[in-house]
Amino acid sequence: MKNLTRFIAVAGASVFLVALAKADEIQFTTLPQVVQSSVIKQTRITSPSRVVRVVQDNGIYGVTVMTDTGQQVVYVNPTGEIVQSPTVTQETTTTTTTEVPDQVVTTQEIQQAPSRYELIEKKGNKEIYLDHQTGRKVKVERK
Repeated sequence: MKNLTRFIAVAGASVFLVALAKADEIQFTTLPQVVQSSVIKQTRITSPSRVVRVVQDNGIYGVTVMTDTGQQVVYVNPTGEIVQSPTVTQETTTTTTTEVPDQVVTTQEIQQAPSRYELIEKKGNKEIYLDHQTGRKVKVERK
């Protein structure tokens, strides 16, 4: 059940990140104070250090925070109001990920693009990451 919850959270975040891939990524501390306050109240985070990523697209801020149950994305307009995802449309968008990682990347690639790769599984010297750019799982084997 815990893995299913994590998968749903990752899938939701993936849809958000793929849709906003061309959006501007910015620092949480540079947001207007009213936006920062709204995010903190909505997500109940104790510190801005819990903010993983902030992007702005068409005037809407997409703020990803790490909570006790996983990542949560909050959408806020410049006046501090919580709004629906800017990617919500009348069409249904489907994102699929491969179940078996078929791409191997290096540790250096992961370190050079930390916002692109999200660790989703670690077993011994093998790590599985979700590539937010492609929506596919990739594998790193440490020797």
